[in-house]
Amino acid sequence: MSRRINTLLIALCAALALVSVPLRSTLAESAGEYRIDVDVANQITTVYRRADGAVVRQMICSTGIGDTTPRGAFTLQTSRSSDRKEWYFIGKYQCYVKFPTRIQGSILFHSLPYAAQSMEAVDPEAVEQLGSKASHGCVRLRWEDAEWIAAHCPDGTETRIFTGARNESDLRQLLLEESYSSDSGLSYEAFVAPIHSIETFTLGRGARGDAVSALQRQLGRLGYFVGRPTGEYDSATVVAIMRYQSAIGLSPTGVATQALFERIMTDGATP
Repeated sequence: MSRRINTLLIALCAALALVSVPLRSTLAESAGEYRIDVDVANQITTVYRRADGAVVRQMICSTGIGDTTPRGAFTLQTSRSSDRKEWYFIGKYQCYVKFPTRIQGSILFHSLPYAAQSMEAVDPEAVEQLGSKASHGCVRLRWEDAEWIAAHCPDGTETRIFTGARNESDLRQLLLEESYSSDSGLSYEAFVAPIHSIETFTLGRGARGDAVSALQRQLGRLGYFVGRPTGEYDSATVVAIMRYQSAIGLSPTGVATQALFERIMTDGATP
């Protein structure tokens, strides 16, 4: 009898060994294409591509007041039918949020809170607090950023929440104005390089005013700028300048020197 038991045990172990490799492979694949860092000190959430470490999305956030947002390494999970859906009601706080993605337990990535299922019902105080600790532990994001994580970061995505050691005040200010997405066609290096000088009339990210509006209108006429002129040198303007520079054989820096500004403004003009 003991020999038969030993034989069965050996066969069982062999069978388990055969399935363990594809099982591990499936678990590894479930981690997805990205990993996420949440820097609590700077209130910045960054999504990296696992293959090469490139930044694919970066956004300002609001973590929990005090230490209510846990630190450590986590993997995203789905435990409720409402996870990752457009609207989610948090009964404890009597509010709605958009596109919740579960980090651990009751801790979620989600949008700013809303009083009702309406975009106009966003909590104005939460809007003002974005970029500072304000939640009960969850990581609040702009709704577009919360939607992106819900759609692109599956269960198993590695997520690290930590207190950053560096002061990233310039980057924080930039992300308060707009999130970065690689889908914009703008490289991350170009996004984080605000070059603007009044003395040399160099226009770059951070510039504002009539000159920027005029530049956007002219780039629109030439077919490089898409959208309504805002007078703010934003990502759309950087991309438009890069397209123009490439078209005329210049290195695409996204920065408009005085010489380039003058060339753009006279491009297509009747002699």
